[in-house]
Amino acid sequence: MITLFRKYIALNTTNGFYAFGGVTALSAWFAWITNNMFLMGLPFAILLCLLILINFRAAFLLLIFCLPLSIEYEIGSHLATDLPTEPLMLILMLAGWLYLLANPKVLPQGFVKHPILQVLYLHLLWIGVCVIYSQFFVVSLKFLLAKTWYITVFVFLTALFVKNERQYKAIFWCLFVPLLAIIIRTFVRHYTYDFDFVKANIVMLPFFRNHVNYAVTLVAFFPFLWNSLYWYKADSAKGMLVRLGIGVFLVGIFYSYTRAAYACVLAMPFAYLFFRLRLTRYLATIGITFLIVAGIYYSIDNRYLNLAPNFERTIYHQNLGDHLSATFDGTDVSFMERIYRWVAAVKMSADHPIVGFGPGNFYNFYQYYTVTGFKTYVSDNPEKSGVHNYFLMTTVEQGYVGVAIFIALLIAFFVNGERIYQLQTTPEQRRFVMCLLVSQFVIFLNITMSDLIEVDKIGSLFFMNIAMLINQDRQNVIMNYKL
Repeated sequence: MITLFRKYIALNTTNGFYAFGGVTALSAWFAWITNNMFLMGLPFAILLCLLILINFRAAFLLLIFCLPLSIEYEIGSHLATDLPTEPLMLILMLAGWLYLLANPKVLPQGFVKHPILQVLYLHLLWIGVCVIYSQFFVVSLKFLLAKTWYITVFVFLTALFVKNERQYKAIFWCLFVPLLAIIIRTFVRHYTYDFDFVKANIVMLPFFRNHVNYAVTLVAFFPFLWNSLYWYKADSAKGMLVRLGIGVFLVGIFYSYTRAAYACVLAMPFAYLFFRLRLTRYLATIGITFLIVAGIYYSIDNRYLNLAPNFERTIYHQNLGDHLSATFDGTDVSFMERIYRWVAAVKMSADHPIVGFGPGNFYNFYQYYTVTGFKTYVSDNPEKSGVHNYFLMTTVEQGYVGVAIFIALLIAFFVNGERIYQLQTTPEQRRFVMCLLVSQFVIFLNITMSDLIEVDKIGSLFFMNIAMLINQDRQNVIMNYKL
């Protein structure tokens, strides 16, 4: 049927051109008389549907290319979307379901039953349960829908379209080229402000909300960029572009003035050693034990109140040196504002410990739980940002069960990743698996200080890492079976 459709398109190009022009004109007219600019997207939606019918993989690559270029768009006071990526995800999700139902064997053998995916299913199922009991149903329902198309597109379609090195390289270039262009544009804009520290939070607009999202995206992608050094000769065009890209990325990370990004760059070699020595189980045990002990300690006699900042001294600093010094002195407003919200999050979790307040609902309720002694001069939160700790946010919105499932997902990824790394038979395969582990480790480090899994540029990479790791594991099983 698809073959016949392709032939029909080829024989009716002129008629198709006129039909598309008519649809575009009608869309523009209806958008004008109804004052609804979303109607202008109808012709592009039609083109995307045609592209899916003709070349589904090309439509997926188009989404990947658009990820770095997407912009946030608010819909009312409580909802927002990413354009053009979320509409693309929605269409690809629907097409993906139809395609996978019609071709259930196209996924790698055993993919849907993999242990990591079993935890991911549980994660999505629990979000659905929390939506039912949500304190603000509409917001939570949108969260569930978004999570569903993220998982469908970036886990299952990635597994479908990224099965070998050639296909992986296509994904790499679709991300690398637009990211490189954005870094250069950001650098030029920042240069016009003499690389001012304060302006570092706006020069990447509109493609990134702030300097943190920008820096984390660059650092999370950096392991793949480093791995690409081994693909091409140094004197080839692609080889020179990759080497130039590494320098540009490092410059972009430096001028993002993001402490977490600096820490991640320094932590990457240690992460490599941790995973190579298979230390995830021990580090997870130590980390969870530390958090439990710290939680008990600060809860006794309200010791957490001793962490309250000095309102007059806790300010936003005007240069990088003061900013870094303030981090250790406890006078940096961004860090102390995090504590302000963390305290509120802990109090909120006590009120709804099982199912939480509902996905996406921290901002709508946290002000009722704040402690005045921790307030900073930016606590009005005009950005409507979240907890700045994804684990606490998950606890607030999905209860203790939800955060336990999410932690189990991370542990399952890293423990299985260490095993998969040891099973690889070639240096190329080992480097690839290590890239996935280090990239996911960078995301893990940053979600302890920010809420990033729902950011399209970072959340997409998080789920793609899961899909590509499972694919690599299934290839090992198939090769061993053949042997």
